[in-house]
Amino acid sequence: MTWRGGSIRSRSSSRTVLACAGIFLLSTSAVCQSDPPALMRGCPPGNQQGVLAVPASRSLGSKQEQGDPGITAVGTVLQEIQSVSYPELEHVDLRVRFFRSQSDYFRTRFSLSRFLLPMRMRYHVDVNPALFQNQAPSDGVCAILAHELVHVVSLSRGNRIRRLGLIRLLSKGQTAKFERRADLETIHRGYGDGLKSYRTWVYVHIPLSKLQEKRRNYFSPEEIDAIEKKLLEQPHLFAYWSQHVPMNLRAIENGGN
Repeated sequence: MTWRGGSIRSRSSSRTVLACAGIFLLSTSAVCQSDPPALMRGCPPGNQQGVLAVPASRSLGSKQEQGDPGITAVGTVLQEIQSVSYPELEHVDLRVRFFRSQSDYFRTRFSLSRFLLPMRMRYHVDVNPALFQNQAPSDGVCAILAHELVHVVSLSRGNRIRRLGLIRLLSKGQTAKFERRADLETIHRGYGDGLKSYRTWVYVHIPLSKLQEKRRNYFSPEEIDAIEKKLLEQPHLFAYWSQHVPMNLRAIENGGN
């Protein structure tokens, strides 16, 4: 029963990835050409209204960023993934911003000022524009955006005091469990193949000094393959692994033993 639900998720997320792939490829063209209307070229007629209707107050960053074709494209893709795979985030205030980094391409943050004041919480998915320049795979981008939305789901649950617990992520071991648990949920929602594409790509687009850290904190393509195989055979392992996050390939192959 559990895996059947996962199969339905897999089929719907596969359709999302195909739709997102077209939007993201167009976004790359738009960034290179500085031509925002290029985003719309080749979009299926049924999706164009959805692209035009992305609310700046919900999905985009500052006024300057709202005019950036890359930000617009990522906001559109993020909204598509949220709509299909994360309906629980329908009423969350979620925005996209750019940031610069040599080793990271995505991150999720919540507004500290709104956390400290009695205001509605706001969440940000930050995107490194080098993503476009280095031609990241579109299915990988969709999968990592899905991974970031897992963090938003986690951050948006419970009260504000609960979020103070995130200070534990200063520990390397806790960071790895936090990120691998998000990977596990992303795989469960049907984005495993995209995660594999992204990890293969990112391993050659980060400084060599950061490679070991990435492999420690996130599932590798080999580990994702092993997880998908195990979940196909033993769907109940998802619940077990959610509580006991596997930290290496051997732990995955051993299942719940």
